[in-house]
Amino acid sequence: MAEIEARVGARGFSSFVDTAAERYLALLKAQEIVEDFERRNGPVPAEETDAAERAWRGEQPDTCRPATPA
Repeated sequence: MAEIEARVGARGFSSFVDTAAERYLALLKAQEIVEDFERRNGPVPAEETDAAERAWRGEQPDTCRPATPA
C-alpha cells in the first residue's frame, strides 16, 4: 500500500486500485474464455500460443514479415 501511495500520491490511490481491479477482472474473463474454448475444442495448439505471446510482446507474426528484395 505504501509503495502505491509513493508512486501515485494519496489522492491517486483510489483510482490506481480501481484501474487495477478492472484489469484483473478483464484477465479473469479472458481466462474463462480460454478455458471454455479448451473445454469445447481441446488444448490451444502450441504454435497458436506462441503466436499470441509474440503479438502480446508487439512482435510481428511470421506471416506478416516484409518481403525480402530479390
